[in-house]
Amino acid sequence: MSFHANYLPKSDVVFTVMFLKKELCEKTLEAITGEQIELIDIAAEYKNDLHKAALNSIYFDIKTRAVDGRIVTLDLQRVYSKDRIRNRTIFYACREIASQKVEKSKYENLKSVIVTFLLTEAPLKHTTFNRKIKLVDQTTGKVYSDLLTIHEINIRHISKKHSQELQILRQFFEIGTETSYQKFVSSYSQTQLGALLLEAYDDAVSDPSVLDYLSEEDKYMVRLSEEERLLERAEGKQEGLQEGRQEGRQEGRQEGRQEERVEIAKKLLHQNMDIVFISSITGLSEKEIELLN
Repeated sequence: MSFHANYLPKSDVVFTVMFLKKELCEKTLEAITGEQIELIDIAAEYKNDLHKAALNSIYFDIKTRAVDGRIVTLDLQRVYSKDRIRNRTIFYACREIASQKVEKSKYENLKSVIVTFLLTEAPLKHTTFNRKIKLVDQTTGKVYSDLLTIHEINIRHISKKHSQELQILRQFFEIGTETSYQKFVSSYSQTQLGALLLEAYDDAVSDPSVLDYLSEEDKYMVRLSEEERLLERAEGKQEGLQEGRQEGRQEGRQEGRQEERVEIAKKLLHQNMDIVFISSITGLSEKEIELLN
């Protein structure tokens, strides 16, 4: 088992790659929702194309489906602005409902959407532990519709009075050093959830160049720029400065892109990966990859 200081468990790209693993995603959702939800296998659906599977969900880290058709999301959020995050969550959750096809006005056939948020750095005053939000009739207090359920978990609210699984999640996402990583290994590697988390993390960081490559995708770059923009607004900086940084970052991303692809392809070839798979990950043609052998 290994620790990578540049890619902590609470890194967006690490989280996405880790939770593409069906069993880990199911076990985590069970800890959060209290319900056993059987999921489709995302990676298998994309024919084990990690790149496409990771980018399948643009607005959430993980978007998948239960075998009963329900749409399920799992998202890690670090920087937290209460109104912005909540409005964003509602906006994209409602989009998942509204984008479904309704044939012959059979709205009763719409599939429910379950949104789960893990908050790692949210102020305690902005949240309550394991907040569960549904559409409720204010007069009767009864659920108006089951189409939308939101689970919001601030890991800082998790304590010893909660389930072991939730305590494990808190400890895992608070890992920030080699010491805290080894402490987690010592404490939880023999538990089912702990072992799943460690295995998935170890796989995710085994080749950091793949994470480097995915991190350059717009899905993660846009999210980063949004967080930075929030911080700059809080500090009263002008937006023009952020725009300049964004332009510079965009230019930097283009330079050397081909070299990164070639280096990743070489590493994957060294691991005896299939050429078609390497092509899908890097964007290089199969002929270009064959020439690297």
